[in-house]
Amino acid sequence: MKFWKGVFSEADGTPSFSRVATGFLVCFAAGWVTHLVWHNHALPEFAGLALFIGTLYGANQIRNGWGGPVKPPAPPSDTGSQGQT
Repeated sequence: MKFWKGVFSEADGTPSFSRVATGFLVCFAAGWVTHLVWHNHALPEFAGLALFIGTLYGANQIRNGWGGPVKPPAPPSDTGSQGQT
């Protein structure tokens, strides 16, 4: 259970919507491909399917800037101006 919590969570332990949604999309895509192969007796084209699966996770990574959430800069401090006239 700890493994799956790590898979579907961000580094700080909070659940990641994009990872959970991507997991659901992978399950849906596996069922969809199975259905197509069952009825058509041929493998479908997988490029579109890969883009479909990677959309949510990719959008989240782009939003995070490929390096995590952007932290605002520290406010300027007034300690340097004390004592100067």
